[in-house]
Amino acid sequence: MRRRFFYRFLYVLPALCILGAAPSPSSAEVVDRIVAIVNESVVTLSELNAATAVALDKIAPDAKRDAKGIVELKDKVLEGMIEQKLVKQAADSAGIEISEREVDNAVEDVKKQNEMTTDALMLALAQNGLTYREYREQLKEQIRQVKFISKEFRSKISIQNEEIEDYYKQNQDEFSGLASYRIRMIFVPSDDADLMKKKVEIIREGLKSGAGFASLAAEYSDGPGAQVGGDLGYVKSGELDKAIEAAVKTLAPNGVSEPVFLPEGAYFMQLIDSKAPEARPLAEVSRDIHDKLFKKMMDERFAFWLKEVRMFAHIEMRL
Repeated sequence: MRRRFFYRFLYVLPALCILGAAPSPSSAEVVDRIVAIVNESVVTLSELNAATAVALDKIAPDAKRDAKGIVELKDKVLEGMIEQKLVKQAADSAGIEISEREVDNAVEDVKKQNEMTTDALMLALAQNGLTYREYREQLKEQIRQVKFISKEFRSKISIQNEEIEDYYKQNQDEFSGLASYRIRMIFVPSDDADLMKKKVEIIREGLKSGAGFASLAAEYSDGPGAQVGGDLGYVKSGELDKAIEAAVKTLAPNGVSEPVFLPEGAYFMQLIDSKAPEARPLAEVSRDIHDKLFKKMMDERFAFWLKEVRMFAHIEMRL
């Protein structure tokens, strides 16, 4: 069961956007005070400490001992909370409403994404100092803010086919498939170290004297395809052990590698043919490109909007 769980949206705020993970501010054992004023709203020390605790839980153990890093993290968390306050205020002004049905659906999504039963969800909430009602309120607020951002920017963004085609042409490497190699293999197991050593030397001498790789594979290999000369057909990059693939990549057609020794035994490889990676067709990746360009534009417009909002907001830091 995951104690830290999140409700993820297609486009989320660039702030923490963590709901249901932080302890309730009322449970924090601190003398509370205001650490930031954002127009008519405030951020309290207990809220900041709770959100910072969640952020600390996600970083490496060594980083938790870095006092300067923790101070910087706390500042970053506070900035995120200020941004959330600004978005909340904008959503209030826009009159964005969320139905209980939408919250129900969000809860079900959280349970599904985290493979949790209702009882497991309730237990996780209790362990994090949240009631179910508080959690629903947090989810409702996040949905409302994301809905506002979607309404404010989503309908105003249009990605044209020409933009998708241009991105595809300019980023061919991003859509390349995998190289493939047609190879033969001779495998000598390491069950008997002395026998393996003898066989490896025999194969080496045979190759030096001009014996065919296929005939040596048929006689000495304990690997797949031995009876057909060790021919494995075409194998895609990544399907072989890294050491074996590295050896294959150095070979010219019909070239034979030195033995590659791995714990299970020794491998001789012969490259018969190779195929360079081919780019996936535009039709196959156009949806991914559209989503990437759309998200980039959403992020840029939101960042610009937030910058403008901050210029005219009354923000007072008291940390």
